[in-house]
Amino acid sequence: MSSHPFGNPVTSLTTKSARLRVLTGILALVITSVCLGSPPAPMADVHLHYNWDQAETLDTEEAVRRLKRNGIVIGVVSSKPPTLALELAAASDGWILPFFMPYLEPDRKRDWFFDERVLPATREALASGKYKGIGEIHLIVGFAPSLKERHPVIDGLLALGVEFDVPLSMHVEAGSHAYFQPLCERHPEARIFWAHAGSVLRPAGVATLLDACPNVWIDMSARDPLRYGGSQPIVDTRGRLLPDWERLVLKYQDRIMVGSDPFYREENLYWDEPNTGWDHIDAFIGFHRTWLAFLPQDTARKIRIGNALRFLGLQQ
Repeated sequence: MSSHPFGNPVTSLTTKSARLRVLTGILALVITSVCLGSPPAPMADVHLHYNWDQAETLDTEEAVRRLKRNGIVIGVVSSKPPTLALELAAASDGWILPFFMPYLEPDRKRDWFFDERVLPATREALASGKYKGIGEIHLIVGFAPSLKERHPVIDGLLALGVEFDVPLSMHVEAGSHAYFQPLCERHPEARIFWAHAGSVLRPAGVATLLDACPNVWIDMSARDPLRYGGSQPIVDTRGRLLPDWERLVLKYQDRIMVGSDPFYREENLYWDEPNTGWDHIDAFIGFHRTWLAFLPQDTARKIRIGNALRFLGLQQ
């Protein structure tokens, strides 16, 4: 019987039970640290959601309490509807920054780019001064149009980001970096953070995109074993980044951030049940703290908080 805290090191992370063991082990380490009186080091969470199907069972005060418990001192939130992002930001007294998610109805995630109301609504939201960025926006191959040519809504949204000098959170998901590359190359002045480090891409594809588009940073949210990391693991059973991922992180350490993405898998939900992502937030954040602990301290601090302060324009 292995004494390893995450179970048998040779167990594949692609099984549900193995994924749960890894997250359970991470959560146990986080709880032990807190119980021993070690406050978690300050962290920026650049990928939060507070949606209608979460707000019905979780009020803003409790959401903020859970973030504080995990040492989160800077947050970025986007919501469906967008006004819920303002409510969570208000409950934080300003350390959570609300982004405008341009889904004017909750079910527009897969076709928002065909909605002619998106650009005027986004312009109005940014002009109000209430929203500090755009996103999260989803461009998933098979649903979204080709990015090789200009698209009035998609390219228009990036142009708004440049005009108002705000960052964009973009979930661009495809089997190759080549899908995203034409878009980010057309908008070199746009400040983009690429959600989930490409979601399903391996380190080589992520690196190629980062080299092609210096204006793109990445966040590592949802790469944990319960989400994308279930089929595309990025850590071993100790919680350390796999060698190719560790090399990527070390090379691009000035352009990497972390986030919890407290959203549980859509396919596990029924239409009349709330999304329970916030119930897992300790483990989602603990996942990042575990792999960061294997990195050099200066590198870990950049990724944990320093890069987010620079990217969001909060660096003093």
